[in-house]
Amino acid sequence: MRKANVVGSLGILLLSAGGAFAAEPQGGAGYQPKIDKDGWEILFDGTNLDAWNADPKAGVWAVNDQGELYPAKGGPTIFTKQRYCDYTLELDFKMTAKTKANSGVFLRVHDLRQEVNTGMEIQILDDADYGVKWDAMNANGALYGLIHPSVDANVPLGDWSHFRITANDALITVELNGKEIVKADLNQWTTVHKNPDGTGNKFPYAIGSLPREGFIGLQNYGGKALWFRNVRLKPLSDRKPQHTGKEPIADVLRKPEAK
Repeated sequence: MRKANVVGSLGILLLSAGGAFAAEPQGGAGYQPKIDKDGWEILFDGTNLDAWNADPKAGVWAVNDQGELYPAKGGPTIFTKQRYCDYTLELDFKMTAKTKANSGVFLRVHDLRQEVNTGMEIQILDDADYGVKWDAMNANGALYGLIHPSVDANVPLGDWSHFRITANDALITVELNGKEIVKADLNQWTTVHKNPDGTGNKFPYAIGSLPREGFIGLQNYGGKALWFRNVRLKPLSDRKPQHTGKEPIADVLRKPEAK
């Protein structure tokens, strides 16, 4: 399947200023969340990108006539305007074969200039196209570099997949297509470059010390073909963000939990 055409009535409505979207610096002033009757904040429903920092002139992110969001070319990752603390995040994504599909969902990113090092990523990957086993640390659905999927929950390429991701204080869980594949207690990550099982990771901060709040992002990995739809979030607590993302990461790192 080729990238969908952005021309059409929906495309004109969404892309009249230039055809696509790219990430802008963090912000959120004036954003009014759209909440449905069940308490979900609608981050993307195919009609607009109001919840995201987007530059309509950059031609990077686009929405097709089916209301699907995709990277039209290589460029910045797209991030929410607001920061979030404890929540369940749901979304659908689709990959096609032999396109080197590669992306990710970033959670609790503090600094948008350092999303890899100041947040966490749930990997999206065509495992077969990269020669990656389903249970690798960088496999589809992995908490990248930290926990590998516990079961193979992949569907055939070309079908829609569904993520249900929960970030609740120290607990991170990932469900892929109805199966829990990742469960992490961030309090166990107390040492730089080391996972609780003794394996190494590349991250310059102990993952358990990162702020338990931040931006949500959809990764643009060189414009690799990938589609998103039905992105929504439900808060799980009354906690409110305490930071803006402009603070040096060293100033907002958490102290280790008492044992």
